[in-house]
Amino acid sequence: MLRKFFILSTCIANLFFIYQVRAQSKLTNVINQHLIALTTLNPNDSFNDLDSIKPYLSGKSIFGIGEATHGTHEFVMFKHRMLEFLVKEKGVKTFVIEDDFAAAQVLNDYILNDRGPMPEGMDKGMVFGIWKTREMIGLFNWLKLYNASQTTENKVRFFGCDMQYVTTSLGLLKEYLQPLGKFSSQMERALNNSKKPLNSLQDSDRVIIREATNQLSQISFTTGDTAIYHHYVREVQQYATFLESSSSTYKVQQFEWRDKCMAENIEWIYHYTGNNSMVICTHNSHIAKTSGSMNVNVMGQLLSKYFGNQYYAMAFDFYSGSMRSYNLIQRKYETPQLPESVKGSSGAVFAQCRVPNFFVDIKSCSEPVAADFFNKKISSISIGFTYFPNENYVSHKLGDAYDAIIFIKETTPVHNMY
Repeated sequence: MLRKFFILSTCIANLFFIYQVRAQSKLTNVINQHLIALTTLNPNDSFNDLDSIKPYLSGKSIFGIGEATHGTHEFVMFKHRMLEFLVKEKGVKTFVIEDDFAAAQVLNDYILNDRGPMPEGMDKGMVFGIWKTREMIGLFNWLKLYNASQTTENKVRFFGCDMQYVTTSLGLLKEYLQPLGKFSSQMERALNNSKKPLNSLQDSDRVIIREATNQLSQISFTTGDTAIYHHYVREVQQYATFLESSSSTYKVQQFEWRDKCMAENIEWIYHYTGNNSMVICTHNSHIAKTSGSMNVNVMGQLLSKYFGNQYYAMAFDFYSGSMRSYNLIQRKYETPQLPESVKGSSGAVFAQCRVPNFFVDIKSCSEPVAADFFNKKISSISIGFTYFPNENYVSHKLGDAYDAIIFIKETTPVHNMY
C-alpha cells in the first residue's frame, strides 16, 4: 500500500513539475517575442538597438528610470546611455535624481557653466554617497560637454528632488538673508542642527527647526531667482514635517511623506523649467506606480496621477552579481556578492530568456500567459542604500507598478569616486 502511495505521489509531483516547466517555457517564449535585446550598455556606442524602443515612448515626456540596487555599475551605465538617448531623440531638457534639491543647484551650476573639475562639483552638489562614483562623474562630464555646445534654451538642467537634508538650503538662505539682517539666531541654530544625523536629533532640536521654519515662511524674496529661494524654504518646511515622525528607526510614515515631497518637488521643477520633458532617476520603489509591499503612497503613484499617460516608468531587474553597498555597522562601503535570484522571482524568470540583457514593454506582452505573469504578485530584488541579507525582495504586480523592465542578467559594483 505504501509503495503504491509513493508511486502515485511521485507521478503527481512529476506531472506538476512538467506543467511548471511547460508554463515557464510558454511565458519565456512570449517575452522572447517582445523583448528588445540590448547589444551594449556603453553610452559611447550606437543607439541602433534603442531605436526599437521609440514606439513605446511615443507621447511620453516624463521618464522614470529606477534601479533595483543603488550600487550597480550596469544600471548606472545604461541610465547614462538612456539619458543621452532621450536628450537627443526625445528632447529631454531636465534631469532629476534622488538627491537634495538645494545641493543639486550647486552641481547644476557646474553642468551649465563648466565650473571646475566634476569631482569637486559632485562633492559640493551631492548629499548621498550612493551617487559619488566614477560612473556618475562620467555621466555629469557628458552633460557638461553636451551643454557647452548648446544654446541656453537647449541646455539640460539638473535637479534633485529629495528633502531629507537641508543644510545646503539653509546655507543658501543665510547667504541671501544675512546681509539684509533677516537671518535670525533661531535660523542659525536650525542650520547647525541640520548638520546632525537624523537619529541624533533631540525634541529640542526639532522645536528649533520648526520655529525657524515658521520664521522663514513669513519672508518674501524680491531679488534674484525668487522662485528658487521660495522653494528652498519649501524644502525646509518639508524637512520639518519629516522630523515630526522621525525616530531612531526609519518609519513607514516617513517613507510616505518623503515620496509625497519628492513628487511635489518634481511637479514644481516641471513647471519651473517651462513644462520641459524630464528624466527622473531614483530607486525602483520610488518610480513605481503602485505601493508594493509597504502599502504606502509612493512618488510614482502621485506622478502617474498628475502626469497621466505622459509618465513612463522603467524598472531595472537582474539575476545575480555584486554591488557596492554601505555597511551601517562598520560605516564603510563594501561590495557584497549577491546570491542568485530565488526560484519564481522575476529575475529568475527573465534569466531564462534568449538574451542576457534586454528591454521589454509590459503592455506589449498581451498574450494570456504573459498577462497573467505581469498581473499577479511576484517577488523582485529590491536593495536600498545598505544590504541586509534577509531583506532583499519586494512583492508586487509588475504590470501595475511599471511600464517596462530593463533586465541585466549579471551585475558588478559601481566604483568609488576616488
